[in-house]
Amino acid sequence: QQQQQQQQQQQQMARQSPQQPVRQPPAQAGIQGHGAKLPCPTNGWQYVDPKWQIQGPFTLLEMQSWNDMGYFRQDLLMRCDPSDRFVPFAELFPHPLIPFQSYPKRPTGNSPGRSYDARLQGLR
Repeated sequence: QQQQQQQQQQQQMARQSPQQPVRQPPAQAGIQGHGAKLPCPTNGWQYVDPKWQIQGPFTLLEMQSWNDMGYFRQDLLMRCDPSDRFVPFAELFPHPLIPFQSYPKRPTGNSPGRSYDARLQGLR
């Protein structure tokens, strides 16, 4: 009878044990899906001041705070990574993106803004 009870307990435990988790297909490295919710970069933010001096790098929290205070004009040149070129604030966060909350629209090789880089060449 004791063996019978042990067998019943084992069967009951087997029924209660969690199932194998469902495995998701692996994400493809380096491919960002349309509308992917990427976090805004947390550091490395730079801007060009009115005297054409590069300021920064600054943290995301600093940039959020200054933006909330209204310090950034739409034409202020900035970037979130030193490998990017500077682009106007309005191009980095076009509508409906929320500045410093949405992932910025980082410049590509064909987007406008190349003329700004010529002026900044000596500042890098």
